Amino acid sequence: MTFRRDRVFASPWLAAGGCLLGISCTGILGSQDDGGQDDPEQGASVAIDGMPVHHMTASEYNNTVAHLLGTRLRPAESFPAFGAKGFDANVNALSNLSQVLVQGYYDAAKELAADAFSNEAQRAAILVCDPAEGADDGCAREIIERFGLRAFRRPLEAAELDRYAAQYAHAQTTLEMSPVEAVQHVVRTLLTSPNFLLRIEVGPDSERSPGALNGHEIASRLSYLLWSSLPDEALFDAAEGDELATEDELRQQVDRMLDDPKSAAFFQNFFGQWLGTRTLPSHNADATRFPSWNDEVKGAMLDQVNAYFASFTTGGRPWSEFLTAPHPESRLLEPVYENDPEGVREGFLTLPAFLTLSSRADRTSPTSRAKTILEQLFCVPLVPPANVDIPELGAAGGDEGPVENVRQELEKHRASPDCASCHDVLDPIGLSLEIFDPIGAYRTAYPNGDPIDATGVYEGVAFEDISGLVPALVEAARTGTCPTEQLFSYAVRRRPSGGDRTRIKEISARWDGGTIADLVKRVVTSEAFRLRAKDTSR
Repeated sequence: MTFRRDRVFASPWLAAGGCLLGISCTGILGSQDDGGQDDPEQGASVAIDGMPVHHMTASEYNNTVAHLLGTRLRPAESFPAFGAKGFDANVNALSNLSQVLVQGYYDAAKELAADAFSNEAQRAAILVCDPAEGADDGCAREIIERFGLRAFRRPLEAAELDRYAAQYAHAQTTLEMSPVEAVQHVVRTLLTSPNFLLRIEVGPDSERSPGALNGHEIASRLSYLLWSSLPDEALFDAAEGDELATEDELRQQVDRMLDDPKSAAFFQNFFGQWLGTRTLPSHNADATRFPSWNDEVKGAMLDQVNAYFASFTTGGRPWSEFLTAPHPESRLLEPVYENDPEGVREGFLTLPAFLTLSSRADRTSPTSRAKTILEQLFCVPLVPPANVDIPELGAAGGDEGPVENVRQELEKHRASPDCASCHDVLDPIGLSLEIFDPIGAYRTAYPNGDPIDATGVYEGVAFEDISGLVPALVEAARTGTCPTEQLFSYAVRRRPSGGDRTRIKEISARWDGGTIADLVKRVVTSEAFRLRAKDTSR
């Protein structure tokens, strides 16, 4: 089966009501204001190869149109949400299109094109020459060629350029548009093309066999990994010069891209999803019980944790110190830190952001804190026993009012044989953090006056609180592969398969707990990132 870039999707998609990308799909959008008569991609079809075809996440869409058009609009915030186990860029969550999403794409394209051409600076960035000058369409073709390169993340092929140039001419002659209006019309159509909306990889040929991705496909993998957006000019140039085929160039690009402000998306989307910090802006704490809580403090927590992540990515700090490193200082967080005794707080687990997100609005949740540590940092899946009714804290004893002494309530759970198997593992870890309240401030007593007891035993080692547990967790993490597994999954946009396990172990062994930047380099130079697989099933 051969792949033709110029014939990607057929047009009766909307009537079909949806499709599963990677199996079969019919066209996405025509130019709806004129019945699609001049849609350059009508009657197209696709053969899938390499990474399964999938659409952009909401974050990727907003970042892409911002960097492509210079817009401040964020239309994807109104798109339907997609959920997945793992990262939201997982292709399993992004391989279905609904009519609601398709209509959202069309409405967004119309709004984005209008916005771009209503602003002089944005319009000038698109109009690299004046299409009104001269009798031929040479300028229009240059505009379409340059804009199309960035929109499709690859050069337009000759047939594509001819079709879009014909659409430009049609807009002038039939729709009676001015040259600038006709360019805007083409831009809107480009923004509804599957080549813009979808991540399509075909490799260097049409054979269904292993082979290297082409330069523009590698450039897109890099840019959506580190920026959640399209490549920049330097990446396009490297792709055009076939420079991304070398490991040295890939490593240099990683350093350059992480040094770019756009790498904030990497902290927000990779770390933010892996360790949950992306949800901090929507988290609420009970300000009547915790007067220090406000939006400024919440924002400072997010800034601090992102700075913490940066220290392990571009700051040169090895990942082996993730559970022990000092915290970035923040003036706005002084009320949270003000009662700390010396030596009580170090590493990720005592950051206010982690402690807050793993708590409820009105109380701590040792179970949630321990579950997050084991599942996210150690990749240990925790599945409750089937057909067990897990009671809320407080319900076990039938007491009224809010839970005050959480340790006391958890003892009721451990008394149940159905609950004990999990709580015997979770409670020692979670209760070691009870010296920190639901917004991460140090405390010695519960609201009812009961003294905090953060003692426990983990793997036969007794501890007084989290500071005594950390060395055991550090040792457990030393030989683990969880960071590699998480980054690998995020980079290749799928959950690791059985065949990936050996590769993940090899990457982890060579990385040996270095910086996250080092880990990124090892992942992007791996065959899984650089090659398309013969078997595309996931």
